[in-house]
Amino acid sequence: MSERYPRAALFGTEERTLFSTIRGREYHLSVALPDSYKTSTQAYPVIYVLDGDYNFGVAAGLTRFSNWFRKVPELIIVGIGYDMETSDEFAALRDLDFDIPGVPGASSESVSHLFLDALTQEMIPFINANYRTIPSDRCLQGYSSGGFFVLYALFRQPDAFQRYISGSAILKSTYDYWIHHDAQLAARNGSNPIQLYLSVGELEEDDIPNFRRFVTFLEQGNYPGLTVSSEIYAGEGHGSEGIALTYLHGIAMVYPQVER
Repeated sequence: MSERYPRAALFGTEERTLFSTIRGREYHLSVALPDSYKTSTQAYPVIYVLDGDYNFGVAAGLTRFSNWFRKVPELIIVGIGYDMETSDEFAALRDLDFDIPGVPGASSESVSHLFLDALTQEMIPFINANYRTIPSDRCLQGYSSGGFFVLYALFRQPDAFQRYISGSAILKSTYDYWIHHDAQLAARNGSNPIQLYLSVGELEEDDIPNFRRFVTFLEQGNYPGLTVSSEIYAGEGHGSEGIALTYLHGIAMVYPQVER
């Protein structure tokens, strides 16, 4: 039997746990603080990263490099995860949280509405209470199933976040859902701007037609205050380098107005 060793820790990070009474389970919130956090009194924007068990490390590393080289503002990064032992356990839990009832292939037991409420009513207040945040400047980022949950949040509670980054959101099966569930997005107050970044890989051939249609649908839909930017990554497929590119390009695109 092999020995067990402590987990490796990322520089400048903390691990918090939060039991969600809405969702009825515990979440692990991995928090990466900006370099200047300990020596300043300022507040910071927050980006919430889905699939934190896999994507938090990517986000923490790329954000720091983006601060230095791409003029992206310093951010508090919160990775939302489960701290499970196996990939199968992780996949089963994310399916429950991210799948949207009514979308082809979604789990009949999915509780995305409860996860969204847990995020907005429990996790965000917890982070705001424990860290120096700018409550009016939040971003939600996700990829694949996490990417279509980002869109679910945008369409269901559009003002919960001011910036949304959605990568490879499996639009071949979700497009029809979005075009019939846009009432909240259409009715929002346009004086509060929203930045949305969408991406897909060129090799995700089944998704490309609906990706283009979806971008056009959003751009022509007269959704108040919504600015859409999008990219198709040449030579990339689902789950390849597009995961990192979505985050790296996404944070650069959704913070365009920040002067540094």
